[in-house]
Amino acid sequence: MSFKSFLAEGESVKHLELGDVCKISTGKHFKDYSFTNLGMPIIKAGNIKDGYVSDTNLTYCDPKDHVGTDTVKYGDIVVVKYGSIGVVGINLLDQEFFYGIQIFKLAANKSIIHEKYLYHFLLSRQEEIKGLVRGSTIPGIRKSELEKIRIPIPSLEVQEKVANTLDKFREIEREIEREISLRDKQYEYYRNHLIMSSHDRK
Repeated sequence: MSFKSFLAEGESVKHLELGDVCKISTGKHFKDYSFTNLGMPIIKAGNIKDGYVSDTNLTYCDPKDHVGTDTVKYGDIVVVKYGSIGVVGINLLDQEFFYGIQIFKLAANKSIIHEKYLYHFLLSRQEEIKGLVRGSTIPGIRKSELEKIRIPIPSLEVQEKVANTLDKFREIEREIEREISLRDKQYEYYRNHLIMSSHDRK
């Protein structure tokens, strides 16, 4: 579903670069020896799942060893720059995180752009973001290239409506995926049951 389909004809829309509407920050390189079992969680590429920041399989460090280090807060958006390049997620957890060098953090300028509008725009541009890859030894995305991506900016009111509509569509998609997963498990259970029953009758 394209963003253009949500913008009413005649609606005043500016086109700005990402660097004009949000602050893009690069993650920090955390040394393996600084990891602990508890403390401040660190998100890496593997913690961005299905469009969201996940708190499973986290790495931790002592925040006292990283005073002043930037964090991913509620509503912040992340983009993977190395590894699963271009994957987008949003932090909707009641938890701040440090973020590794594989991650860009995008903090929306809320006077210009609604964070969820920015999030859905980036989700729709993941393939374009992947196309920004540079380098052969360690392929990745440059911050300067990400900042140049252009985004349509209608009024904040329209942005909020677009974001709310896409939130609903995304939730419906997730419900359908959960239902399919449940049906697949039921099918597998009954298939195995029938196979075992058939085997026992021999």
